[in-house]
Amino acid sequence: MDEEVKGIWHIYSDGTRADIPFDTVEDKVYVWNSIAISAESAGVRVLVATVNDTHLHVLVRGDKDRALRFKAALTRRLTKRFDRIYLDRQPVKSDRDAMSRFMYVYRNCLDFYRKMPGEYPWGSGYIYFSELRSRPACTPLRNISLREQYRLFKTKKRLPEEWLVDKDGRILPESFIDYGFVEQMFKTVRAFIAFMYVRREDETALKQEIHRNYLESRSIQDLRRIGNEYCVEACGRTLVKVSFKIRLAIASKMIRNGIAGRTPSLAKALLLRPDDLKLLV
Repeated sequence: MDEEVKGIWHIYSDGTRADIPFDTVEDKVYVWNSIAISAESAGVRVLVATVNDTHLHVLVRGDKDRALRFKAALTRRLTKRFDRIYLDRQPVKSDRDAMSRFMYVYRNCLDFYRKMPGEYPWGSGYIYFSELRSRPACTPLRNISLREQYRLFKTKKRLPEEWLVDKDGRILPESFIDYGFVEQMFKTVRAFIAFMYVRREDETALKQEIHRNYLESRSIQDLRRIGNEYCVEACGRTLVKVSFKIRLAIASKMIRNGIAGRTPSLAKALLLRPDDLKLLV
């Protein structure tokens, strides 16, 4: 089964970054709603999503062009509020890969949240194989004026009137998550639970693969943009106007912060030679 047949895509940001871009409740509400709004705009269906303090994961269903539109739309919304948010997009390659990646996203909160995924407020854990898919104190969008919707969601796009919003202004998962497709994918609650208890070494291997793909997919232009930003912050000048020593220090910082690996692309982006990176300890 190839990506064109299955049409499932894993889209995520860097989980190893040192800073905390999605720190507050307001930030997480904005990111969560941006996922829903971008998916509606691009015409993809979201299967599962999780927003953490440092990064996000989303599994979507749709053809390649729609997945690209979703990634672009979500990136635009995030960069309006946060600095240096880069999203990677990887195709799901098999049925087992789809279920494994679903469960990786579903369980992602367990790295820092000591309750079941269904209780995590910035995920969609409670809606699968459940008879309770609505939360109290929620309001359908049909009861919210367009002006108020713009204030809440920062978009002029008319959103589905049946979508539900909670007291914090968060679009509820049952409004846009395609839980029916997920339930058909796993077929039974027993299979769902079996995948939930995936072996730890399998999850570690998937985490390493995700991070490796993230680093390898960074474009030279993107890395140079970030390098220039680091340079301006450090000494008020861009890469072309600083010394070799400073460019090497920028490379070290970008590697240390999980933005890039020791790759020829990073060297080229920072106006270095690949062998220059061997000088880094």
